[in-house]
Amino acid sequence: MLRGFAFVNVLYLIHHAGQGGTERYVRDLMESGRVTPVFAYTQDGLLRKRAEALGIPVFRVPMPRRYGLRAARAVAGLCRDRQIDVIHTQFLRENTIALLSRLFYRKPRVVYTNHLFFPNGFVTRLSNRVLSRLQHAVIAVCGPARVQLIRNGIPARLIRLIHNGVDPAAWARLPNGAVRQETGVPDGVPVILYAARFVEGKGHACLLEALAGLKELPFHLLLAGDGELRAETEKLAGRLGLSDRTSFLGFREDMRAVLSAAAICVNAASTEACSYNILEAMAMGVPQVVSDGGGNADLIGGENGLTYRDGDPEALADALRRLLTDGDLREKCAKNAKETANRRFHIRDMLDATYSVYQGDK
Repeated sequence: MLRGFAFVNVLYLIHHAGQGGTERYVRDLMESGRVTPVFAYTQDGLLRKRAEALGIPVFRVPMPRRYGLRAARAVAGLCRDRQIDVIHTQFLRENTIALLSRLFYRKPRVVYTNHLFFPNGFVTRLSNRVLSRLQHAVIAVCGPARVQLIRNGIPARLIRLIHNGVDPAAWARLPNGAVRQETGVPDGVPVILYAARFVEGKGHACLLEALAGLKELPFHLLLAGDGELRAETEKLAGRLGLSDRTSFLGFREDMRAVLSAAAICVNAASTEACSYNILEAMAMGVPQVVSDGGGNADLIGGENGLTYRDGDPEALADALRRLLTDGDLREKCAKNAKETANRRFHIRDMLDATYSVYQGDK
C-alpha cells in the first residue's frame, strides 16, 4: 500500500469490454482494492460480466465515434453523478471522449494508458497536441512506446513509464499432464504455445510458415484464442501439413494450466507494447521466442529469451530450432526470465506507480 494513500473514485472507460490483454490490465486495477471503481463500456464482453460479478457499478455509454460530443456529455454526467476523481482510458477513442467531457465537467483527471505500438497520422498527431492541455498523464507501458507517443504528438512531460505487471505466485507451474492429455500430445514431444486472438497483426501465419520448415523436429503447437481469422489459420495449417501437429484451443479461462504444458512460448505480434502473455510466460519460467515488433524487445532479449525479425518466418524458424535443440539454452532462458519477471514486471510495482499517477504523482 502506498504511504499516505487515499482512495479515489476511478471511472474505467473502455469501448470494448472484451477478453484481451488490455481488459486484463483494467481488471487487475479494478480488483486491487485500492480504488473505488466504476466501469463504463460500449461493446459488451467478458470484462463487463466480471465487473458486475465484483459488485462494481457498470454503465453502458455509446461511443460510436472518436469526437462524439454526445458521448462526452454522457461521460461528464456520469462523472458528476458518481463523483469521479479520475477517468482512466485505454484507447484513443475513449481517451478523446474523456478529454472532451472535461469541457462539460472539469473535475476528473484523465489518465490514458497506451497499449498498442503504431504511428498516428497527421490529423491524430495534431489532435493529440491540441487536446493534451486537458490530459493529466499518459502511461507508456514500455520504453519504445514512450518514444512513439512523443512522435505521435504527446508532450513528453505528460508521459509516465509504467510497465505492465504480473503476480509471479499466481503463475507457478502446474503439472502439465491434463492439457497434454486433452490435446493428445505424446510424452516427450515438446509443446510450443502461442496465446493470442486470431486478428491482424498477431503473426499466426508467420509462425505456421516457420514451423513448416521444422518438421524434422518433434513438436506440437497449441494455439489459444479466438477471433475472425481462426478459420483461415486452420486452413493454412492444413495446407502446410501441420494439422496433426496443431491444436486450436479457443479462448481459455485456465491459462495457467495451458501455459504449464509449454516447453516454449512464442509471441509473433507486431503492435503490442507490453504483452501479458510474454510476462506470464516469464513469471512461470517458460523459454520464449518473440518478434522484435512493438515493445517485445523491451521485455525479452539476450539472457531471458530470443527475439527474431518481425514478420520473418525463416528468422523465427532459426530461433525455434535453437531452443528446441539446446536444453542448456532453454534452462538458462527459463531461469533468467523468472528473475526478470520478479525484478522488472511485478504487479505490485505497476499498481503502486499507477495509483501514484491517480493521486496526481504526489
